[in-house]
Amino acid sequence: MNHDTDRANPSEDSGTSSSISPSAAILWASAFLIATLAIFQAGHLSPNPAFAGMATTTDEGFSLVTTSSGNGPKENPYEFLYVIDSSDESLLIYSIPNANNPSASKLVLMGGANLPRLFSAGRGG
Repeated sequence: MNHDTDRANPSEDSGTSSSISPSAAILWASAFLIATLAIFQAGHLSPNPAFAGMATTTDEGFSLVTTSSGNGPKENPYEFLYVIDSSDESLLIYSIPNANNPSASKLVLMGGANLPRLFSAGRGG
């Protein structure tokens, strides 16, 4: 005697329900709320502008970039000069103390590094 044929629909007895539990619904709602807030906050971030006037390259393989050193008068701060020599694969950093007084200013080498070794150290190698 086969008892399985007495059931009209065997899937009705499986105990599954198509409704979601309240705790899962709260978790999903929280996830959507957090995602929405993150998207709105990302839209309000101020861009970090890059000024093309601060960088230049030469035909000889040099790239020059200047940045504020944080010293000097606020309206005309002193700057660092970063020089990348692509043929020698090196980075040199210069400062110009007293940059606002041309007769007393001079170019001072602050430091330098071999770029392949610098990137290797940055990768932890």
